[in-house]
Amino acid sequence: MKENDTSRMNLIPLIIAVSVVAGMVVWYFSPLKSASAPVAEPVKTEQALLMPEFRPLKPFSLTTHNGAAFDNQSLIGRWTFMSFGYTYCPDICPTTMSLFAEMHNRIQAQKSTKPYQVTFVSVDPERDSLERLSEYVTYFDPSFVGATGPEEALQALTKPLGILYRRVETEDSAMGYVMDHSASIILVDPQGRFHAYFSPPHDAEKMANDFIAISSLTTIAR
Repeated sequence: MKENDTSRMNLIPLIIAVSVVAGMVVWYFSPLKSASAPVAEPVKTEQALLMPEFRPLKPFSLTTHNGAAFDNQSLIGRWTFMSFGYTYCPDICPTTMSLFAEMHNRIQAQKSTKPYQVTFVSVDPERDSLERLSEYVTYFDPSFVGATGPEEALQALTKPLGILYRRVETEDSAMGYVMDHSASIILVDPQGRFHAYFSPPHDAEKMANDFIAISSLTTIAR
């Protein structure tokens, strides 16, 4: 089989996974029909899809690239953009991280005062050591956070969110294997609740504008 054909075949599971993720997220976080009003306030967005009901993330515990704990408590008091991938990713992850860097610059240029963090969660702990994660995320911006942990710990975070990933062996590749994974980005609010998500294709300007709109117009109960 030609290399190009192999590459196209490897993309098929990823495309399917991305489509499934979008459906699973909407299904998992959609509230049961009731007479109560939705939690989300009317905020006009360009790309972000606000959750109809804001729910806290399930308990999880990972480790950041500098050795600190990254858990539910780490989300409190600031907004968190969260993406999932691995440092050996040849295309999606570096594109996403570059997009985060551009988005970050745009938010800063608009002088937003809402605190936020950008977090890259590696789903390849076998190869992504904390040292490698540190080099990777800080290359795009010194403020970015890398986090990972054992498979069980990763599943505690990703599974309830509907984030899919899987290891795919590639005998004809020097890397040995690749990780098919969701390209979706989630936004967690300062109360640690899944607030919105961005499905690909992403746009840095639209994401920056959406964040400013969401964080400025959405009332976060104390």
